Amino acid sequence: MKILLVRHAQSENNIVQAQVHTQLANKQINQKQAQDKWLANRMDDPGLSSDGMLQIQALEMYAAKVAKKNPDSKIAIYTSPMTRACQTAQAVARGAAGAPVNLNGDLCEVGGIYKAVRVGENFEKQPGKAPSAGQLCSQFGFKPGNLNPNGPWDGGRGFEVSSTAVARAERVSEWLKHKMPGEVGQNGIVIVVSHADFIALLIAKLMGVSMSGKGMDMNPDMDMSSHGISEGTLDDEIEQHCSSVYTRFRVSLACTTMIEANGGACKVLWMNKKKHLQGKNCVVM
Repeated sequence: MKILLVRHAQSENNIVQAQVHTQLANKQINQKQAQDKWLANRMDDPGLSSDGMLQIQALEMYAAKVAKKNPDSKIAIYTSPMTRACQTAQAVARGAAGAPVNLNGDLCEVGGIYKAVRVGENFEKQPGKAPSAGQLCSQFGFKPGNLNPNGPWDGGRGFEVSSTAVARAERVSEWLKHKMPGEVGQNGIVIVVSHADFIALLIAKLMGVSMSGKGMDMNPDMDMSSHGISEGTLDDEIEQHCSSVYTRFRVSLACTTMIEANGGACKVLWMNKKKHLQGKNCVVM
């Protein structure tokens, strides 16, 4: 069975991240100021940017090629319920001959949906406003998967600490290795649409790499994002546990990683492939 990991296309928050990183790299602001600027300008659940909409067109064509090259493979698509991932998954599904898309709350980004409220000189992270699984299914034509169709899909939990995210990655890893072969078969393809930091944790768990990053050499195909900033690298509460994993297995926007799973053992076939974006007026970050 093959697992195709797809990072969502560029969102409005990614633009903010790039701007903050540029100022930080140019030493116009310090790390604390970068964190504050990020928290002050980020959205709880952003949609795709104009460049992101171009990127999903490229992903749709790429998914069509995957389906064409694997005519005998059953394809199943699972996506994070976050808006930017749902928009990306919808395009991937169009390309993959209309393969059904299931929501999976465990695929959301590290940190979850939260809003940052300034309290004095600092920010307090409070629960953000997440749509219900029912609303997402109605909007995108997806199946609710493991989510209750009523109420916010995240249960209004708010900010997620890193240990919870690592536990999610462990659950998803076990589910992919041991449950999904029974659904799609040994020749099937599972397409997972998710986010930079969570994909990094998931790759580490699939490959048996510790959260310290030890246990596997840097993949020779690895291509770091043009900005090394993300939810994890902008938040000390997250970064302190998994920073090296976030760097080692970082996947760029709208790029893909393919992993082969066989009897619980996993092998990386490629990492961070972006050829489908080249020459299509797409920004890769």
